[in-house]
Amino acid sequence: MKRTVNFNEMNLYIRYVQRVEGIPGVYYLPWRIIYDNFLIFVEEGSIVLKYENQKIEINENEIYIIPPFLKNKLEIKENTHCWYYGVHFDFFYDDSEEFNEDVYIPENKGYVKENLTEIPIEEDLLDRDIYSLDEVHFPEKIFIKNHVHFRELFQKLLKEFSSESFGHEIIMKSTFYEMMYMIIREARDITREEDIDRYEVVYRYLQNFVENPLQNNNIDIAQIALENGMSQKKFRSVFKSIMKKTPKEYIIGCKIEKAKELLQTGRYQVSEVAYMLGYDDVFYSSKLFKRKTGTSPKNYIGKRG
Repeated sequence: MKRTVNFNEMNLYIRYVQRVEGIPGVYYLPWRIIYDNFLIFVEEGSIVLKYENQKIEINENEIYIIPPFLKNKLEIKENTHCWYYGVHFDFFYDDSEEFNEDVYIPENKGYVKENLTEIPIEEDLLDRDIYSLDEVHFPEKIFIKNHVHFRELFQKLLKEFSSESFGHEIIMKSTFYEMMYMIIREARDITREEDIDRYEVVYRYLQNFVENPLQNNNIDIAQIALENGMSQKKFRSVFKSIMKKTPKEYIIGCKIEKAKELLQTGRYQVSEVAYMLGYDDVFYSSKLFKRKTGTSPKNYIGKRG
């Protein structure tokens, strides 16, 4: 079952930490399912992460968090020598959901593709509760600006994980909290930049229509989306997330406001206003007007008189 926790409720649990040397054709992780979150930080070179319908390249000083239960495969990019850090973790510790890190491939162990193409699934772990942060959206991958310090923290995390000295679990946890704080800050910076881009797209659209709906009564949503490098579905989704209504609903609202303005002048018949706003069917336009205003165009004219 999927559950969410806010930042203040986060109770990080570190299950397994590793630093891996990857050589193309020698080291790779076959198809597998992981049962917690897996954070990858590429120290040198490039990793190719594959899902069943997607391929993602993770480059030097970038991190990527693989969520639970997604079938994935990891390879080293051709003609590169790679070092990467990895940590298996949960956002919230639940001792009833605990399992041993032995289900994961041991550090620095390579697999020949002909001998192992898929790691057997641990069926009993597929029912464990999974926690995510409800206040943070993690982009596909994140470039860590202060990667030198982040690498130092990973080195410290790995050292403490390999140690059995008194208090090492506390040091691990505090170190990983600092790492996660750095990641969340980077993620929020990226999200803010994405939000700015989204607002700019919508703003250009609004400028194109709102300033003169009479000239833009047949505006082409497909063309607007294409001009901004988006699919129609993506554009509608972005528009609705910002304006809280679909582009079509927004256009109708603007047209109704313009219709009211034109009818108030007393210079136009209802049919003329409908045609001016791009409606060939006067009856349909009158229905829209009544639905939005609670009265018909004719009654609206009468009230204004």
